[in-house]
Amino acid sequence: MKRLSDEEILAGLRKRDNRILQYIYKNSYTPVKQLILNNAGSETDAEDIFQEALIVVFKKLRDAPDFELEASFSTYIYSIARLLWLKHLRHIKKIEIDPLNRDMEDRIEFEEPSPVEDNDLRMAIYQRTLLKIPEDCQKILQLTAQDLSSSEIAEQLGFRSEGYVRKRRHFCKEYLINRIKDDSDYQAMFSD
Repeated sequence: MKRLSDEEILAGLRKRDNRILQYIYKNSYTPVKQLILNNAGSETDAEDIFQEALIVVFKKLRDAPDFELEASFSTYIYSIARLLWLKHLRHIKKIEIDPLNRDMEDRIEFEEPSPVEDNDLRMAIYQRTLLKIPEDCQKILQLTAQDLSSSEIAEQLGFRSEGYVRKRRHFCKEYLINRIKDDSDYQAMFSD
């Protein structure tokens, strides 16, 4: 199946198109499964959480017919699954262990995902935030990432001087960092 745009995926989900569901499983399930397996879960947990995430998407589409994505679909469903898994892990921690098995309590450990190891989500947050900053900032930061010098960037973007590029790059980096810190998924990574 050819690569589908996010709009095609949402349109297919609204129509309950089975081919779209197969496409979503093929292209979005593996990162969710990996997240859960790496954080005290099983394949069955991953399947359940992925199903729950799809249900959340279906409800969102039902309740908001004009719903549009702010990130890619795979990033969106990954974020939902991650939040569902965190909620599940928090719930597990609150379960009381039978008093007859108190000695087991010391042997059972539940770990929440470490924010530092959640590279996929951090990259997704970075990418979607990058798309929301001014276009000249996007270009400057992308060219900087390609190791172009300030004078090369100035020439390529038609700016008057490399000094302007340096000042603008500093502003753009600070602006991007602040927007990332304001992101609710980013804040959720470091809460608790």
